Amino acid sequence: MTDKNKIMLVASPGGHFVELSLVAECLQDMHVMIVSTYDEKPSFMYGDEYFQVSDFSRDNAHVMFKVIRESYQILKKNKPKLIVTTGAAPGLIMAIVGRFFGIKSIWIDSIANSQYISLSGKIAKAFGIKVFSQWESVAKSSNSEYHGKLL
Repeated sequence: MTDKNKIMLVASPGGHFVELSLVAECLQDMHVMIVSTYDEKPSFMYGDEYFQVSDFSRDNAHVMFKVIRESYQILKKNKPKLIVTTGAAPGLIMAIVGRFFGIKSIWIDSIANSQYISLSGKIAKAFGIKVFSQWESVAKSSNSEYHGKLL
């Protein structure tokens, strides 16, 4: 497997991870690395390797610094060609840290965000990360891209 085929998929547990699993199904000819906060990769998720990062949110934002360090270590060692995330906070950090390594990233905003792009999606755009909405009207109003829905 060449380095060109290394893709890192990052998501928080729950709906974000379920949406990401649909992306993973389409990448079975690639070397897929999964990153999440689960203790181990859920059995329903396709992926060649699994890495765990700490979870955080606005309520415990200080943990963000630990996630930055974890993301840096994972990316430095594994060097994917692309990061794809469906959110939330750990996916945003991985995508931002990836920018410092020159790694392109795609942010797919959750289908739950049917009225507005998420705060994390707005932050991703500010860092030059390509943002996709699963709602055409949200994509237009947020100057994001729309190519359909995952669910």
